[in-house]
Amino acid sequence: MIDRNIVKFALYGFLKNLKFFEPFFYLYLLSIGLNYFQIGMILSVREISTYLFEIPTGVIADVWGRKRSILLCFVLYSVSFTVYYTAHTFWALIPASMIFGLGEAFRLGTHKAIVFDYLDDKAMKHLRTRVYGFTRAVAQLGLALSAIGAGAIVIWTSNYRAGFIFSIIPYFLAFGLVLTYPRSTHETSVIHRGQLWRRLKKHTIDSLTQLRRAKDLRLLLINSTLYDGAFKAGKDYIQPMIQAFVLGTVAAANQGASTTGNDNADTLLISAFYVVIYLLSAVSAQKAYVFKNLFSGPARPLNILFLLNAAAYCAIAIFADRSLPLLLACFISLFLLMNVRRPILLDYLTEYIDPAQRATMLSIESQLQSLAIILLAPAMGLVADRFSIGVMFLVLSGILALLYAFFLRFR
Repeated sequence: MIDRNIVKFALYGFLKNLKFFEPFFYLYLLSIGLNYFQIGMILSVREISTYLFEIPTGVIADVWGRKRSILLCFVLYSVSFTVYYTAHTFWALIPASMIFGLGEAFRLGTHKAIVFDYLDDKAMKHLRTRVYGFTRAVAQLGLALSAIGAGAIVIWTSNYRAGFIFSIIPYFLAFGLVLTYPRSTHETSVIHRGQLWRRLKKHTIDSLTQLRRAKDLRLLLINSTLYDGAFKAGKDYIQPMIQAFVLGTVAAANQGASTTGNDNADTLLISAFYVVIYLLSAVSAQKAYVFKNLFSGPARPLNILFLLNAAAYCAIAIFADRSLPLLLACFISLFLLMNVRRPILLDYLTEYIDPAQRATMLSIESQLQSLAIILLAPAMGLVADRFSIGVMFLVLSGILALLYAFFLRFR
């Protein structure tokens, strides 16, 4: 199954996930005075930028060149990290989020298309679930290493923002790695501007026509959108929840005395949590094909995983203020379910997509996810501010369960 280029694809994910700021991103935003609603707005701005450019950049990748689009995204990411590092207010974070979202637009869907094109070229399409599970597993190892590095950076520098600068280093290495990618049969050479715009227009019309005619494809995209959008908007609330538990425990132990000297307890626990969660996610992604093979088709495992996900959100609401070990177990289950489900869904999804339009269609999926986050993130933040994080997850669980019952179930 594995050859040199598949290893390169996996190493790309490893380097791309070395975001040393991410395990403490919410705490960084809280430390500069933002509330949960403003944090939701920062996420929403990022996703609006991705949403506006997702389909155009997917079309550009299909017509102009997928490898070129990936190279450009790393340049945009590095600029964004620099702006994040220098920002100190809510309004200064807006351009950083917009640039990051633009980088996401050039990347999302495009790299998956490169991988699937390569498997088609090598007559390995029957291994899509297994290969994608392998590359995703290696990418999760990158997240585990980033959690270790993030914790070390925060303890060393005593602030959350230094992780942005350190994240530029692996992205520079990833840029060099992508330069060595093989040329795909779908990759195009540089074309003149007039011809480019004519091809962009035709390609967009063809892709939207395919989407309009394929009812099953629309259901797949919407199901994926809500599942992944809810996960991305809610997964990092574990950071303030862990910090609240740790600070509450320390305050109780000291009976209200100063907590100086215990400042690193939450940092170490958050870092350790992300290391464990990403190592387990790597195993679950790699073994996704095993779970898929337990069933005769993809519909039933995708339905089961969707319902388990809604149940996990409900469990988080129950244990939010009661038990830290059980709360951590619930969040771990969210990540495991996500990493089992994603390779299965992508394999199912690519069956409905014309290979020539693969980057565009996967970009449409990513764009719809962005739309879900644009709507969900501020709303979730507002509920968390007005009531509590537990109530927020209970509402989210109920919404997903209702949508599944009436609309989102695969038949």
